[in-house]
Amino acid sequence: MGETTGYALLSVALSTALLHTLIPDHWLPFVLIGRARGWGVGTTAAVSGLSALIHVALSVTLGLAALAVGLGAAEVVGATLERAGPLLLLGFGGSYALWAWRKGGHFHPGGARLHAGGGSACDGHEGPGNPEHLHYHADQAWIGERARRDQWWLAVIVGLNPCVLLMPILFATAREGTAAVALVSAAYALPTVALMVGLSTLGVAGARRLTVPLAARYMEAGSGLVVAALGALQLLA
Repeated sequence: MGETTGYALLSVALSTALLHTLIPDHWLPFVLIGRARGWGVGTTAAVSGLSALIHVALSVTLGLAALAVGLGAAEVVGATLERAGPLLLLGFGGSYALWAWRKGGHFHPGGARLHAGGGSACDGHEGPGNPEHLHYHADQAWIGERARRDQWWLAVIVGLNPCVLLMPILFATAREGTAAVALVSAAYALPTVALMVGLSTLGVAGARRLTVPLAARYMEAGSGLVVAALGALQLLA
């Protein structure tokens, strides 16, 4: 690979990764749901990391498919998946909001303890003046396994939204050889994974410092609606 051509292709791949990953649909759903569910750094990193790996694997696979079957055919598949992404976000966000509303309960800022709402008294007042009340109230039967499944479904849904911009980049790189394709793929994949995980974990950590006592009762349902709205905006864009 020529030095000038190599630097140009690597720069384009890196720029594509950075600019594309800054789009909110790559990390905002994790911030919203992670804040509502009280995820820690480990959970946020695991969920967003899995999603990032799915995202880059799918993007690179489509890029390689473009080399095998032709750019046009691969772009059709990529565009179809890209259009499906907003629909999946819309569906997930709406169903999550409905589930959160139906199960009841509320998450209080700063809390991480689970508190089954059945037999314990709870006056419903949130705020820094009532530190003993900073925890999660919900029906134990509604959380646990369902919530864990939802977080992994979210990872898959966000991940199944390939970056179709990578396909023409890899197509242009193919003439430089297999090593060049691998290098450009890595220049796209590594920053994308790092940025998706970094923005998600920083976003959740920062959001947990914000106290919104009046909204805490409906934080989960509201977060689901915002995720759904994000999908709807992408459909309209």
